[in-house]
Amino acid sequence: MHAAVLQELGSAPRFEKFEDPVAREGEVLVNVRSASLKQIDKGMASGGHYASFRELPVICGVDGVGVLETGERVFFGGCRHPFGTMAEKTVAPRFFCFPLPDGLDDVTAAALPNPALSSWLPLKWRAQLKPGETVLVLGATGIAGKLAVQIAKLLGAGRVIAAGRNPQQLEVAKSLGADVTIQISEPGKNLVEAFAAVAKDGIDIVLDYLWGAPTEVLIAALTGQDLMAEPCTTRLIEIGSMAGPAISLPGAALRSSGLEIYGAGGGSVPKQAIFEALPQVFEHAARGALKLETKKVPLAEVETEWNRKEDRRVVFIP
Repeated sequence: MHAAVLQELGSAPRFEKFEDPVAREGEVLVNVRSASLKQIDKGMASGGHYASFRELPVICGVDGVGVLETGERVFFGGCRHPFGTMAEKTVAPRFFCFPLPDGLDDVTAAALPNPALSSWLPLKWRAQLKPGETVLVLGATGIAGKLAVQIAKLLGAGRVIAAGRNPQQLEVAKSLGADVTIQISEPGKNLVEAFAAVAKDGIDIVLDYLWGAPTEVLIAALTGQDLMAEPCTTRLIEIGSMAGPAISLPGAALRSSGLEIYGAGGGSVPKQAIFEALPQVFEHAARGALKLETKKVPLAEVETEWNRKEDRRVVFIP
């Protein structure tokens, strides 16, 4: 069979021949129909991710959509090394196969789970969103950020604030349900004031896809209150680090506010939470409640497409 084969960490995978997989006990053979390209795929291939590959060669891709030998169409993941999802065939644990609703196409089904769960799980599991609360999405102009705006509204947020660099994509976020938008390319002082203005009525949850300098500015706006002021609790959930891998956090920022900082990622969320969320995400998407832009690409073009910047989610078709 052909697959996206990684021969060296730090390079792009190539479209090459690879041995056919054979299912073992507890596994199923999957005929792959689609597999999306995500930051985690790139990170694992780069060698810089905590879950990077330790043995090569390997087939890239952590999840995808395919058909089992029974004819059932599923979303699947958890492939056994060295097999991945960017291939004509692969093997997956039977428990990691989720039936897909008829109203959801293969490309959307492959593109949706990773960015959708990045906000669904923090809101439901980490922050435990209550109806009517205010959510600020920091990094709302990316694929995951725009989905976060939709999901926050879907799960009951009363007000959603979208913050990001791209003014055109901020308008898209507004069309998807954002009540307020903030362009974060403004100078530091002006941005502090912009964040402070929207925080006057309270920000209950921050979904942070950026980290780095934008998060430092936001924290400066949320903290440093009068000692006699009633603190407003804000749960900041660190999801991504697109703007920087670290922040400078003064201890006074925590002592002078109700700020709570959490992290959300594959290593911090129970598998059961993921398994419970996936069917709900698929059902909402099937009825048109969740939207994202995709770009369908033949798997044979994986090497040229791997490092290309896209505003859409790339989905490979074997």
